[in-house]
Amino acid sequence: MNHHTMINLITHYSYPGIFLLLFIGIVGIPLPVEIILLGAGYIALKANLHIGGIIGFAWLGACAGMTLNYLLGQSIGLKRISKVTKWIKLSENRLEKWAELFKKHGAILLLVGYYVAGLRHAAPFIAGATRMRFTKFMSISYFGALAWILVIVLLGQKLGKAWHHIYTQFHHPIWIIVAVIIIGLGLLTKMMVHQRRVTS
Repeated sequence: MNHHTMINLITHYSYPGIFLLLFIGIVGIPLPVEIILLGAGYIALKANLHIGGIIGFAWLGACAGMTLNYLLGQSIGLKRISKVTKWIKLSENRLEKWAELFKKHGAILLLVGYYVAGLRHAAPFIAGATRMRFTKFMSISYFGALAWILVIVLLGQKLGKAWHHIYTQFHHPIWIIVAVIIIGLGLLTKMMVHQRRVTS
């Protein structure tokens, strides 16, 4: 599904269309949902929608998708999930490696996952499969979803009319940059905490 089809779907179905696209984009179908968020201002004018409504329904769709993936991960496990995720180039071996990392850095991976292709779909599965507490998962993933949506929408607002041109020319640079920043801040924070423990 290309971005023209997605925009037409939103124009026709309004806010439920936004919810549905974000939901299936998180569940595992590789849709370029960021194009909706980058062009939220443009879509709001074209579809006669309020940008706050776009953000709200995008957030609800993302949270619903994350929750479903978490519950599937909890009930199915990584081995059986890998039979499905292999179609989006996520092998069982790769999922297991991420699961090991998740046991140590689960919160960071959940937050970063929104900005990294593949990890966004796999992170909630892994959270469920590794038995992360549901309340902890909700607080981190729901906050992360809102931050992800707001970051891209605000960047889209700054880009203005150039958002479509930049998207087609560079393709997905924004969340990669943000992911690097988040990872860097996470590692820096961990190093500072470790250093304090050593010196205390």
